[in-house]
Amino acid sequence: MHDPAPLNDITAPVAAESDDAALRRDLSRHRWMAGSCLALAAGGWAVSHAPFMPPGIAPALRAVAEAGMIGGLADWFAVTALFRHPLGLPIPHTALVPRNRDRIADGIAAYIDREFLEPAMLVEQVRRMDPAAKLANLLADEEDRGRLVDLVAGMLPGLLSRQGDAPLANALGHALAAGLSQADLRPALAGALRHFVNSPSLEPLLREIADRLIHLMHGQRGWVESAVAGKSRWWMPSSVDKSLADTINEAILGHLWDLRSPHAPAGQELRDWLKSLPDEVEAGSELAQRLLEALRQFTGPEVAGPLLHDLLSGLRDAALADLDRPDGHIRSALHGVAASLADAMREAPVRDRLNQAVEQAFTSALPRWREAIRDFVARTLKAQDVKEFTQRLELRVGRDLQYIRINGTLLGAAIGGLLYALNQWLGG
Repeated sequence: MHDPAPLNDITAPVAAESDDAALRRDLSRHRWMAGSCLALAAGGWAVSHAPFMPPGIAPALRAVAEAGMIGGLADWFAVTALFRHPLGLPIPHTALVPRNRDRIADGIAAYIDREFLEPAMLVEQVRRMDPAAKLANLLADEEDRGRLVDLVAGMLPGLLSRQGDAPLANALGHALAAGLSQADLRPALAGALRHFVNSPSLEPLLREIADRLIHLMHGQRGWVESAVAGKSRWWMPSSVDKSLADTINEAILGHLWDLRSPHAPAGQELRDWLKSLPDEVEAGSELAQRLLEALRQFTGPEVAGPLLHDLLSGLRDAALADLDRPDGHIRSALHGVAASLADAMREAPVRDRLNQAVEQAFTSALPRWREAIRDFVARTLKAQDVKEFTQRLELRVGRDLQYIRINGTLLGAAIGGLLYALNQWLGG
């Protein structure tokens, strides 16, 4: 059983057919009006030849009627010649619309491009819209902001669907591996290392590592003593072995303390090496190659794919569970983000910068849009059947063209009467 068609799919063609039917009725009515004017002129001309017409009135009526018929017939020919051959006769320079369909299509597309897609005009319209202010007002209104949050929250479960997690993770893993294999990562890795070794977090990290190693060595004193005793000769006194183990422990602990301090020689040497490491990586040393190879292996599909899959699954499950709660953290976060944006966009610099970004994006995309819209209009019109194209055009402009016929008949009759009176006056 087929699902019923969407309402919009039904109403749009019905509305179009209804509009066309109304236009046809309107065009037929105005054609009748124009034909009636011409018939009235022809009737006047016929009556002017009747024997019962007074001699003084018949010539005047004939002049008025003849001029009206000439004007009406000439305009009928002109209007008809736009859309078809008058009386079906292949008279030159008639049926102009069917013969010039492609040129008309190009002209309409060029007109739309010139009059409606001019960059300066459209950019001015974007400025008048002030999208940043509209967005700020939307986010500032609590009810509108709630509807926006509900809309975003309602979309998330579909986006976080369980279907396709593994293919997505594998695709991301392969894409990541392919991108890293083709890219020269030395500048990026060197930049990251340079930022790290020059950051304030380096010293606390080195001290934390040294402290943990010192704590580890304190806990391994017995192991060192056992290792020394196991390697010692049978004749070596145990007191000597213990003294040697203590010496090794103290030496290691002392070195670790030196590494902990940036003022000790060993600590200074470690920090100097770390600061030179980014330049060494950027130059492509053997250490840099090993680091890059380890990075590529870690981000390869065999490692990154399962990691991404686990990460996506965990994030999805947590997000879906949170979205089921009306007071969940995600909704609260979305409300907070929207409210924060509303507060930020109350400031003129933020609004101006956002409007500028919208304008720049619009300006950069406009050339492609213009060409695509112009080509779309031209192709759509050219793809139509010539007869259908002509009928549609006539339906939309035919009513006004019938007024040309009406005006031509009436104006011709008036001019005919005026010329007859002028001739009578000049003839005495």
